[in-house]
Amino acid sequence: MLRLSLCFFLISTTFLTFAQDRCGTVEYEKLRQLRRPTKETKDQFESWVKDKMTQRLKTFQTNRIASGNYVVPVVVHVIHNGEAVGSGTNISDAQIISQITVLNDDFQRMNADATNTLAEFQPVAGQFPITFVMAKQDPNGFATNGIVRVKGTQTIWDLSDNYSLKSLSYWPAENYLNLWITDLRGGLLGYTQLPVSSTLQGLEDASNDRLTDGVAVDYQAYGTSQAGSFNLLKEYNLGRTATHEVGHFSDFGTSGEMYIVAQAQTM
Repeated sequence: MLRLSLCFFLISTTFLTFAQDRCGTVEYEKLRQLRRPTKETKDQFESWVKDKMTQRLKTFQTNRIASGNYVVPVVVHVIHNGEAVGSGTNISDAQIISQITVLNDDFQRMNADATNTLAEFQPVAGQFPITFVMAKQDPNGFATNGIVRVKGTQTIWDLSDNYSLKSLSYWPAENYLNLWITDLRGGLLGYTQLPVSSTLQGLEDASNDRLTDGVAVDYQAYGTSQAGSFNLLKEYNLGRTATHEVGHFSDFGTSGEMYIVAQAQTM
């Protein structure tokens, strides 16, 4: 577990250190805490994660547990401005899928620039046993490619629009990793809403948090130019914004790095 924590630390810090000034996660969490002071603490969340992990792992087949590799179904909600698929904010399927490849390469340390790992981290650097895949079944049991396209109710979004944005399209956070792709205001590259357990007494708004758990990324910072001629910002065209934000989503300490695993399926 310690080794996984250290590996995860590398993922969430090394790849996107340069983008910290344009990541809205810290700012959003401060806004969220002001709106709901009773929100659970980090320690309370980690306690819930440990219990969740124990319950979920009991359901896994013994031979699969031994493999130590987990599959995370991803749903990508493209909130666009009415353009044709592949134009403007309505990014192409190919651009969406290119980001999933980057996530897997980065989390499993198969990225080409892994050789640039800082010397002090090299002794503990390793693979994180997660595979991200586009969802193949929607919440109603129907076949899907994991991509949902919805015309937005406004053309540009910021942190204060979090609930409005995500209410346009959402799949249950206990079964999917939700990614929202849209046009974010003011040069914001992306932000993450950190999960809550939705089980603690006194958290009267916890169910609302469940409906907005996940990651939002600007459409020009999602995907990699190495997979096609996509309309990406030059400085952020390798898919590391999403790696950074998904890193935030799981980065809660010694148990929190396994939050996604707690809701994933084994391979």
